[in-house]
Amino acid sequence: MTEQSFTAATPDNTIFVRVAVAGHTLGVQIEPAAMKRPAAEIARGIMACNDVAYLKGQLVIRAELEGRSIPVDDMPTEQDLADAERRLAEL
Repeated sequence: MTEQSFTAATPDNTIFVRVAVAGHTLGVQIEPAAMKRPAAEIARGIMACNDVAYLKGQLVIRAELEGRSIPVDDMPTEQDLADAERRLAEL
């Protein structure tokens, strides 16, 4: 599981973020087309991608813990991921 990572991209595929299953950001790629945008817009794209990729990893951890009957009440849920994916899609 420690080698696993998750990627998310903006709807126009100009910003990509890769996050490790443990939650840390491994990389950000910004295509030339995105570089023409205001900095705040680029930052929103990076953060939205990071949220989605991070939550995908958290759900993998959640499933593993649930499989071992470890309480996961405070961990992100499928709904949290769906909400983050919706926000990303709205960019």
